[in-house]
Amino acid sequence: MDELEELLARLTAAQRQLIMTSAKTKTFPDNNTLQKIATLALNISSVETMIADTQDNIQRARFARAND
Repeated sequence: MDELEELLARLTAAQRQLIMTSAKTKTFPDNNTLQKIATLALNISSVETMIADTQDNIQRARFARAND
């Protein structure tokens, strides 16, 4: 789980850096930058889903053990 959270932090930081750099230039970002931001968003979403699924599985396992 720690690895997923670390990956999420790195992806989010990379996306934030691209967005902040784009904002500071005061021009519309080029297509390459927009594509990178969008790709990072998809990856962030996927990692968030994996974290949520992992947490759900852990909770289900705890509940099952408590009911045994």
